[in-house]
Amino acid sequence: AVREAVVVAVYRVSLDRVSDTVRALGPGPWSYADLRGQGWSSRQLECAVRGRALVRVRRGVYGPAATEPDSSAPAGAVGASQIQATLAGLSALAAASHESAALLSGLWVPGPPAAVVHVSIPGQAERWSVGLRVHGSHLPEEFVTTVGGVRTTTIARTVIDLARGRSLPQALVAVDSGFRRLVELQRPGASRELRERMVPPSVHTRIRAELESAFAVTWSWPGTRNVRAALDLVEPASESAFESWSRGWILAVGLPVPVVNAEVVGHSGKPYFGDFVWRSQRLIGEADGVGKYGVTPGEVRAALKAERARQADLEAAGWRFVRWTTGESGTHVVARIARALYLPRVTPRTDLFTTRTGRFAV
Repeated sequence: AVREAVVVAVYRVSLDRVSDTVRALGPGPWSYADLRGQGWSSRQLECAVRGRALVRVRRGVYGPAATEPDSSAPAGAVGASQIQATLAGLSALAAASHESAALLSGLWVPGPPAAVVHVSIPGQAERWSVGLRVHGSHLPEEFVTTVGGVRTTTIARTVIDLARGRSLPQALVAVDSGFRRLVELQRPGASRELRERMVPPSVHTRIRAELESAFAVTWSWPGTRNVRAALDLVEPASESAFESWSRGWILAVGLPVPVVNAEVVGHSGKPYFGDFVWRSQRLIGEADGVGKYGVTPGEVRAALKAERARQADLEAAGWRFVRWTTGESGTHVVARIARALYLPRVTPRTDLFTTRTGRFAV
C-alpha cells in the first residue's frame, strides 16, 4: 500500500510538471534541451516516462502522454497523436507513411502493428531510431495529403508502400483495403454496393488509375513484383484483412479461384453470403477472424447460434463447409481447403430424411 501511494504521488508530481511545461512551451513535442531549460532533470524525465506522464517520441524528443487511449489505433500500434508529435519535430517535407499513414487513413495493415512511427522524407538517408523509421524514397507532392491536420501520404501511395517487399497474401491485404477505402470515400452505401458488386465501372476505372499512377513512380524499385500481381488480382469485395490474406494464399498455390462474399441459398430458400464460394464443388470457405462473432459473451453466443442454424440450412441444400481461423499458417489453411475441394461430392439421400408430406422427419 505504501509503495502504491508513492507511485501515485510521483505520477501526480510528473503530471503537474508536464502541465507547467505545456503552458510554457506549447503542446510539444519538446527537445531534451528545452525540458532541461524548464528545470527538468534527467531522473525526473525517466520517472515521467516510466510513469507514462511523458512519451519519448524518439531519442532526445519528448511529448505529453495522451490522457485517453487512441481508439483508432490497433493494440500495439502508435496512435495518431504520437504520429503528429513526431512529425512536428522533423523536416517540413516529412509525411507520415507506410503503417502510420494506414492508421490515419483507416487501412488494413499487413502483419502485426509495431510501436514505430513511419515517415517519408524525400532525399534523406534511410534510418531507424527509437520509435522512428525514416524512409528517404522519392515522394512527389501529388501523393501527399492532410488527414486530421497531419501531413501524410495519399491512400494510393500508402497502398504501394505497404505492399512493396511483401508476399502476395500480404500485398493483397494492402491493395484490397486501399481499393475498398477509396470506394467508400466516393460512394455512400459502399459496403452494400461492394458486397453485391454494384459499384459503377467508372468508379472502378478511376480508382484503378489512381493506384496505377502511384505504382508508376515505384515500379522499378526493389520488391514491386508482388505489388504488380496484387494490383492485377485486387478484389474490393473482400471485407477483412484476414479474407484478403487467405485469398492470397489460395491464389499463390494455384487452387481453384473462389468467388468472394458470394450469395448462396439454403434449403429453406433463405439467401446467405459465404466468405469464399466454389460453386462447382458446392463448397463454402469461412475465414473466422478475431471478432467475427462479436465481442461480449452475449454477442458471441447469439452469433454462434445463428451461424449453426445458417450452416445447417446450407448443408441441407447440399453445400459443404471448410473453416480456418486466425493464427493458423497459410500452408495449413490451403492444405485444408485442398482436401475439401478434391473430396468426392456426396449427393444427400433426401428420401431418408423426409416424410410423405415432404417435411423433414423429427
